Amino acid sequence: MSFYNLIFGDTLDNLFSKYAWRFLFLTVSIFFLLDIILSFLKEFEDLNDFYTLDKIFLFLSFSSLDALFDIFPLSAIVSTIICIGAISDSGELIAARVSGKKLSTIIIAVLKPVFLGMIAMLISWQFFIPNLNEEANKYKFEPAKNLSNVKEQWVFKDDRFSKVTDNGLSKEVKMYDLDENGDVGSIVLSKNLEIVDDEWVIKEVNDYKENLSKSDFVWEGAPKLAMDFYNKSFKDMSLTENFYYWQSINEVADRNKIGYEFWKKLLEPVSLICLIIFALGISLRAIGRDKSIDRFVLGILIAFGFNLLIKIFGNISLILGWSAFWGILLSSLILLYFGIRIIRRV
Repeated sequence: MSFYNLIFGDTLDNLFSKYAWRFLFLTVSIFFLLDIILSFLKEFEDLNDFYTLDKIFLFLSFSSLDALFDIFPLSAIVSTIICIGAISDSGELIAARVSGKKLSTIIIAVLKPVFLGMIAMLISWQFFIPNLNEEANKYKFEPAKNLSNVKEQWVFKDDRFSKVTDNGLSKEVKMYDLDENGDVGSIVLSKNLEIVDDEWVIKEVNDYKENLSKSDFVWEGAPKLAMDFYNKSFKDMSLTENFYYWQSINEVADRNKIGYEFWKKLLEPVSLICLIIFALGISLRAIGRDKSIDRFVLGILIAFGFNLLIKIFGNISLILGWSAFWGILLSSLILLYFGIRIIRRV
């Protein structure tokens, strides 16, 4: 198969892709409508003098893109299974294979809308959804008037303990440098800290132990701070913010947990494709003709089953100290392996 045919396909591939677009649009629309209705009922319970009905509609409008891509994986699984089943029921699948079409080529054609959807999902997570969710939260939550604006965080790197305090207007730092014996060699203070990428620009430095001023300096390769993300949920961060937040965590347990959430989000397209291949194999092997309802239920059950499998692998990797990346990837590849083996026997 040439690269051109892989991307654009021939007439028959385009026909199958059109079928896939229709089923995906229909499935996404149904699940999205149900999700919006349930979300409205849930938000309606929080109706009060501040959170009025018009703000509920604004909140749902700004958070709708996030909701759309939340239900996209489930919609992709169900629509792909139903699409292949419909092609099989109509006899077009058999006709295409008799004409020389490989089943793998047909599946790739059906998966093209899913590929595009996943690309759009990653782009939205990076550039659009965080800003939209931040705007949505303005309509739901009152400004935190009674909460302190002061945030503090301890970090450690290169025999240096640092306590950074952010009062909203500026950042202050107190640094403890350890000597070769592990004792505190010096303590410096500064009320003028600027953070640029991985550098700390520390000005107006005072030596706490000797009570004298020191020259300004730049700490290159300084650790990342997590305090900039304290007021955000992991879901409301962009992919790069997810990564920086993960790298800024110092506690091992919290770092592993955040790392798991990051890789789960970043590897979702890979997991989704592996899951769809496995689900298609089960569907083609176990379900007969004219059983669309059975395929619909199968898609939902497999999607929830895989989500449970990911959580099990993720928790095992956290307990044993394994990389969350391999825990998620291996669970996906196992399904892909069995899915391909089943499809080859169809």
